[in-house]
Amino acid sequence: MNKPFNDDPIDVLVKKYLEKNGTVLDLRIKYIGDEGLDFLAKCPDLIDLEVLNLERNEITDKGIQSLANSSIITNLKELHLERNDVGDAGAIAIANSSNFSYLSFINFWKNRVGAEGAKAIASSTNLVNLKTLDLAKNQIGDEGAKALAESSTLAGIEYLEVFDSGLGEEGKKQLKECNTFPKLQHLVLE
Repeated sequence: MNKPFNDDPIDVLVKKYLEKNGTVLDLRIKYIGDEGLDFLAKCPDLIDLEVLNLERNEITDKGIQSLANSSIITNLKELHLERNDVGDAGAIAIANSSNFSYLSFINFWKNRVGAEGAKAIASSTNLVNLKTLDLAKNQIGDEGAKALAESSTLAGIEYLEVFDSGLGEEGKKQLKECNTFPKLQHLVLE
């Protein structure tokens, strides 16, 4: 199948785009899908990976589950998932996996994360190092906003983006007025 920006198999992509002594892999807009992510989760070349950019790769919850279960990719600090098809199950898999305990940055922009995914993120003891959380253009609604506002594990958040994620005035108010994020520098609601 011809893909708009990539016709290379996943193993070739890894060899081509793995940078900085094996710590950075930028596969944005390569359309690797869940099968490609499953390959990455098992790829021994990625043992030192810290930054993984999977923007616009047709990743679903199934692919995220492979990453969450990986015995190789366990030291990520940045995870870019913009413009994929990740829903609550994927967000829950990330929140529940110790593989993501070093994450300081995660971007879910324009996925399908709803209130249940936001609740899992908000209560995760694995995501305590998060500084940047982007849930813009998802479906977290006021219920998800409330969970984030009441989180006892996300105190390190400095940047939170939730615009166009189904928040009403109540959800926006809860996030604006909460004391959950003492280090917050940027809150993007609209």
